[in-house]
This record gives sequence, structure tokens and C-alpha cells, in this order.
Amino acid sequence: MKKKRFILSLLALGVALAGCTQVSPEVSTREKPAATSQVQQTKPISEGLVDNRSVYEQDVDGSLVYLYVTVVNEENEGLKTTTFKEINQSPNGMNEKGEDLKAKVIMQEGTVEGPVQGLFGYGETRANGSIELRGESSRKSEQKSYKIRLYDKAGYWRDQRNINLNKHKSDLTRVRQKLSFDYFEQIPHMTSLRTQFVNLRVKDLTGKNPDKDFVDYGLFTQVEQPNKTFLQSHGLDRNGNLYKAISFEFHRYEDIIKLATDPDYDKKAFETLLEIKGSEDHEKLISMLDDLHNPAIKTTDFLDKHFDRDNYYTWLASNILFGNADNAVHNFYLYSPSNSTKWYFLPWDYDGSWGKYEGRLEREPEKAIADWQFGFSTYWVSKLFSRVFKDPDNVKALNEKVEEVSKIVTKEQTEKYVQSYYPIASKYVMQRPDLYNLPEDVSLFEVEYAAISLQPEQNKKRYFERLEKPMPFFMSEPRKEGDMLVFSWEHSYDLQGDDLTYEFAVSYDPAFTKRHTEVKGLTGVEYKMKAPGKGRFFWRVMVRDSKGNTQTSFDKVEPADAIYHGVKEFVLK
Repeated sequence: MKKKRFILSLLALGVALAGCTQVSPEVSTREKPAATSQVQQTKPISEGLVDNRSVYEQDVDGSLVYLYVTVVNEENEGLKTTTFKEINQSPNGMNEKGEDLKAKVIMQEGTVEGPVQGLFGYGETRANGSIELRGESSRKSEQKSYKIRLYDKAGYWRDQRNINLNKHKSDLTRVRQKLSFDYFEQIPHMTSLRTQFVNLRVKDLTGKNPDKDFVDYGLFTQVEQPNKTFLQSHGLDRNGNLYKAISFEFHRYEDIIKLATDPDYDKKAFETLLEIKGSEDHEKLISMLDDLHNPAIKTTDFLDKHFDRDNYYTWLASNILFGNADNAVHNFYLYSPSNSTKWYFLPWDYDGSWGKYEGRLEREPEKAIADWQFGFSTYWVSKLFSRVFKDPDNVKALNEKVEEVSKIVTKEQTEKYVQSYYPIASKYVMQRPDLYNLPEDVSLFEVEYAAISLQPEQNKKRYFERLEKPMPFFMSEPRKEGDMLVFSWEHSYDLQGDDLTYEFAVSYDPAFTKRHTEVKGLTGVEYKMKAPGKGRFFWRVMVRDSKGNTQTSFDKVEPADAIYHGVKEFVLK
């Protein structure tokens, strides 16, 4: 019966979407001066995160902007510009020195017919910016994402100089990113990022056979770049700290995270953890990490000194309701005003949310994501979250915040948003070039699109159910002691304080269909056994609480085309 109601809900929403009459994707809905001035500071810096929401007033949800980019040959100090073909065909968009390849461009805004007088860049004959690839894994995709950097003399396009054009190659619906930031515009204690659907058209004049006309590169989502300009535009402190998390588990990282004045400071190494977007004074960051790793400091005192509780819980609650399973150690920003000791979480990158993996769990169970990636347990990998939420009062506070935010992030409001996007998303995903290299068969678009609005209620339910499960943990590498093998793993943790036992197994295959050893009811976090001989083996540990709830480790193996969660491999020679 539940499955039947689910299918009927999808069909009903699909009919509604097909009949909606929102802003036509063929119309640019607003005109702006060619070069707008930078927004000035709008409020005094104070405790608490208050976004200047007037910056969103010029944006229209469900609208489409046409950007025309002419890639030009212009010399700079005797050096010829990179060609657009070189950028697109390079393995990662970089040269042999690890520097981004860039080409010079004339960027203009217009309508479906072409650049329009009165809009940005009209009449320009010389380069007003540069273009390069953007993203991480997306750089290797057939469909690229781009960053346009406007020159100072070009002024601002919608108060921005760094124009991020995201293809969102892994998102069949093409709307998950925009939906998230449209929601953040109305969620208190958070900032958002301005977003805009963009149809990009490129005329490449740098190749051997220059384009005669603009070529349609399809649909992109322009996402505002968090930087000093962003801070000032949103009424925040442009002189404060702003870091983009690259791979940051809130460990101390003493050999990397140092003061910029330290003789051993290595900025390049630092930015493998946190990319510096604001002040390079790391004193406050180091103070926070030192206190986090000091057991003598009470968790309550640490949290009140270094974080804003409303922002902290709201960021987590929003991610839980959005179903974001990919921002525990990256895909977020940390911001701290210069006159405050507190840190604030700012959102970034949500194309992996809103049920992106739901259909794949059914169609490709061998590639399913781990059970712990739903809800709160995905954050247990981070030292910050694992310490804070060992305090039951903080779990209670997060529960209350999930209930609070769920009154904003609703099925009904989500339906309104996705209906406004539908004319644009459905048009471009069904035609070239977006039709090429889609993550799923295009015939699944309607079902996946319709399922988005069901996510808030489903994710809320999952969150509360999975709070009952023990937390995931890491398994160590096996070590030899004589003719014995010693397997060890971290302690799990149960938020309800239930007794925990562990189930250990060794197998000849990662699916554990041919097991060599299996032991249940272990109370410790180590097991010794005689080496099973030469060969390739797999081992896993599952934790079980006294109520029967189970959890796997964070580990995984990925042989061939399958993913096995909670499993590690070892080889004996």
C-alpha cells in the first residue's frame, strides 16, 4: 500500500509539473546596468549570523539568463592566450605547474536573440575577463563547468566578479543546487548564495577554425562565489576569516595548520585542508582546534566560546532535511568575523542532496550508499561533531532544530520551487548538449524530478530512526604478532547509552558469501586469529546495540563495479 501511494504521489506531481506555466525559459526577466557597483556594508558586525537578504531581491526564481562568451586571441606581455580547446581537452584544466589554464573572453548578457544593449558587456570589443575550468571531479567530465573572472575595469555583473557556471553533471534534474540555496534564503541563522539558471553560448575565436556564430553549451547554474566581495555584499565582515573545507575532519593537524608567520608554514599544504578565502591570520582557528582537542575543557564551554549554537544546529538540521550526504568533511565554509571568537557554518555544494541516490538504491543496489550516510551518523567522522553530540543536551537541541526547520522545508514549498524550475530544467535536459553523458537514462527524469518534494518528510523520519543506531567507526590495518593476525577497530558510540557488542568476520570475497571466520558477541575492539594462509581476504566488523540496532564501519572496498560498505581488504603473502 505504501509503495502504491508513493507511485501515485509521483504521478500526481508529474502531471502538475507538466502543466505548469511559469516564466518562459526563452525570456530574460530583468535588465541591469552594464557594470554595477559593489554593495556596501549594510550593518554593524555583531554576534549572531544575520544575512543581508536584500541581495536576493534582484533574483527571480525560475528565470533564465543568457550569457554570451566570446573567447578571443589577445596578447599579454608578449604571451599568447590559452585556446579554449586546450582548456577543454586538458586532463584537469591545468598546466604542468598545476596552474589553471585560462583564456581571455568578452562576456555579455542578452536574450535568446543575442547580446542586448543596456545589459552587461554590450558593445565590448576587448576582453573583459578570463575563463577556466572549475570544480574538482567535474573537470574530467565530458560536460565542463566554468569560472569566468571579470577584470576590475569590467565592473561587476550582479555585484559579482567571479562567475561560477556549474553544469551539475551528476544531477539528472539539474535543480538540486538551486533548490537548496533558494531555501537557505529564508532559513534564519544562515546565509545563502545567489543562484541563477544560465544558458551559456560560446563563440571560440582561438582555434584554427574560429566559430562564426555562438554555440549553445546548454544549461548551467550560476552560484555566487563566497569570498570577500560576498561577505561585504551580505553585510558580513570582509576582513574576517573565511575558509572553504577541502578535507577537514577538525583534527588538530599540527604539522600543517600553523600561523602564517611560522617559518615552517606551508600555505599550499594548509590549503589541502582549508582553502583560504579571507584573512590569513589563523590564530583563531588554531585556538578553536586546540580547545576542541583539550578534554579538560567542558564541551558546553567549548561550544559556547567557539560556535554560534543557532547557526550550528540550523546548518546541520538543513543538511539533514535536504538529504545531503556529502558535507561532513568538505563542501562547507567556515566564517568568523574579525571581532568575534565564534565560527559560523556557511553552505556550499548541494548537487548530491534531495534524493539524488534514491533511485539508484533500487536500480543499482551494488552501488548503494552506506546506511550511515543517511541522517546524522555521516557527521561522526568529524572530531567536532563526535565530541559535541556525546552530550545528550546537544542531541536534544538538534532534534528541536530539525523540527523547527522542517516547518520551513516542507513538501508543499518544495513543490512550488521545483514547479517554477520545471520549464527550464525539462527543456534543456531533453536536448543537446545536456542530453549527452547524463548520469541516468533521460526517461527517468520525470520520476526523479517528482521525487524531490518527498524528501523533507522522508529525511526527517530517517533522521529520528537512525539516531537509535550506534555510530560508525574506522577499522585499522591488520598487524602480525608471530603467527597470529591482530585485527582492531575504534569504539562505536550509542547516543542512548545502550550496551554494544561487535560481530567480526573474515571472508574470501567482499560480499561475504564464503566466510573463513565469524565471531559474534565481542565486547572489546580487538580480535586475534591464526593467519588463514596466503591470498586475498576481506574483513568486516558490525556493531550491535542491546536493542538490536546495527551499524557498519566507515570503511569500504570497490572492486570492479560494486561497492561494499563496512569492509576492508588485506593480502597475505
